[in-house]
Amino acid sequence: MQEISASTRISEFLNEYPEPTGYLMELGPCRTDVGPESSLGWKLSRAAAEKGLDLLPLLVELNDRIPR
Repeated sequence: MQEISASTRISEFLNEYPEPTGYLMELGPCRTDVGPESSLGWKLSRAAAEKGLDLLPLLVELNDRIPR
């Protein structure tokens, strides 16, 4: 994975970049449920919309927090 985008799934992000996981969890777009409606399968765009977060600043922040 190169850059975090709106279409990045939460599970992909958490698997690939565990370092900023705490930041993402603090914002609250992730739930720890399982199954077909688990938020782990959501794209970041849906997670941001569900939590009323502005997507672009979220993506910038997440990309700034991943190691290069």
